[in-house]
Amino acid sequence: MSGAARGTFRARIVRSVRVSPSTRIVVFERPNGFPEALPGQFVSVRVSEGIAPLLRRPYSIMDLAAGEIELLVKVVGHGSALLAGASTGTVMEIAGPLGGTTFPDPGKEPAVFVAGGTGLAPMIFAARSWKRRRLLGPAVLVSGAACGDELLTTLCEADFSSVHGATIDGSCGFEGDAVELLESLIGAGKISGGVLYSCGPAGMVRALQQRVAGSFTGHWTSLEAVMACGVGACRGCTVPLRGGALKAVCSDGTVFDAGAIDWEAWEG
Repeated sequence: MSGAARGTFRARIVRSVRVSPSTRIVVFERPNGFPEALPGQFVSVRVSEGIAPLLRRPYSIMDLAAGEIELLVKVVGHGSALLAGASTGTVMEIAGPLGGTTFPDPGKEPAVFVAGGTGLAPMIFAARSWKRRRLLGPAVLVSGAACGDELLTTLCEADFSSVHGATIDGSCGFEGDAVELLESLIGAGKISGGVLYSCGPAGMVRALQQRVAGSFTGHWTSLEAVMACGVGACRGCTVPLRGGALKAVCSDGTVFDAGAIDWEAWEG
């Protein structure tokens, strides 16, 4: 569940593909010496050679294979706009793979993945990694987005046994959010047991834990948080656990047992 090897590298963008009005897959050439990564780990990208933006931007690894590092980049501010708008051949500094804990594989149990927005990236990486290592059996993806234009399930239909999409406006798939869709699938008997994996907004993960986690043998989540340093030094991305401990999402996570998080105390 943990991986310590990491470094800082110069990496060249070899592809950038628009997959929704706000989102692109940005593919870097894997630098020589870049370590193997495990599901749930991330990289931190310096998107500019100048002082603005000063801090690197964290992105979950969507895939790491065939000499490439794939990231799913949604434009939400200046930094992500610079990365999404960078041309092929641009060289950027990447630190990684980062993260102190990773997703445990499901063993012999079915796996159910729930993604909100770009939380889809670590779900794809987990499924692909475990498939390559023959550690993945039946695997269901439940993914949610605001509207059909932002629902990215077509990117990964081959990676899962079945894929289900939800949109808040009802323009594609189930009308509602990913948690409501999962509840519907459980109620209809289409999903029964297994290990639950999630990544998305804190409210989504909290709702999963409170409303459906009892249907699964475990619930592991990769938390989304604002990160400054990415290595646990600044303690700016802490999450409270039951019992009072504070853990840094970037270095102690990003993966946590969702049942161990003090959701009432966390404002993530």
